Amino acid sequence: MKKTLSILTGFFLIFMLAACNQTAQPVNEPAKNDGKTEKQSELTLEEVFKKSTEASSNLKSFSVKMDMEQDMSSDQEELNMKTQSVIDMKVVTEPMAFHQKMNMKLDGESYETESYFSEDGMFFYEPTGQQWMKFTQDMTDAFLQMSGQQQANPGEELQKLQKFADDFTFEQDSKNYILKLNASGEKFSEFIKEMATKALPPELAGDEEALNEVLKNMKINKVNYEFLINKETFYPDAVNVNMEMEMTAEGQTMVMKQKVNGQYSDHNKVDKITVPQEIIDSAVEMEM
Repeated sequence: MKKTLSILTGFFLIFMLAACNQTAQPVNEPAKNDGKTEKQSELTLEEVFKKSTEASSNLKSFSVKMDMEQDMSSDQEELNMKTQSVIDMKVVTEPMAFHQKMNMKLDGESYETESYFSEDGMFFYEPTGQQWMKFTQDMTDAFLQMSGQQQANPGEELQKLQKFADDFTFEQDSKNYILKLNASGEKFSEFIKEMATKALPPELAGDEEALNEVLKNMKINKVNYEFLINKETFYPDAVNVNMEMEMTAEGQTMVMKQKVNGQYSDHNKVDKITVPQEIIDSAVEMEM
């Protein structure tokens, strides 16, 4: 089960929007003081998709604040875990670097962690031992494969859901285009499995027998996405995800429920991210 749970950690994927030829329906908004109505855009979803993809390809940096709730449970007492996390992150895409602060509540306990990634390596503050740790090169490479490409190339991520264009609803308010996808069923489950396989680190993806066993017994019960795309910049202002999946392995069924609300800002306004020298000097290499 340990290997199975390790493989499951690779299934943290960020998906973006798709395209079709419908115009956005306006949503109800409070009337402005001047009594004027905001003019509605006539862009189609296909046009918004194209413009957002182009904008994302030129996105060199951004900030994101993410609220995440995760509930992992099993039909055995071995795993029943609830976590609540608040993540503040600044990202530079070329070359890839980030600084992240996270407050996590687990089983009534609160933990604050901090991490850096740059050309100097990946560093993580371990709150229990009050010690900065440095990832080994193998761990850093695995991390980059699992998450670096999603962060560094958002334009490519925008295109991966194009095959599900007909499943989107398309709305707008005075500030944003609002794209929603309520996805379930075999076609989306197979897509997630395919993307998850590509995101796994080599030592896990290379274990074909274990991987096939996980994929065969994984079921996507619910995936709801909401994307708010700024009308002026076509950058994402917010991404909200509600997902439920389950997996059976070695006689044990595990259910994971996850809600993520992400608010994006500072597009192309984040300065170069560097790891403070005192962290580099004091960090202890993390053992596998």
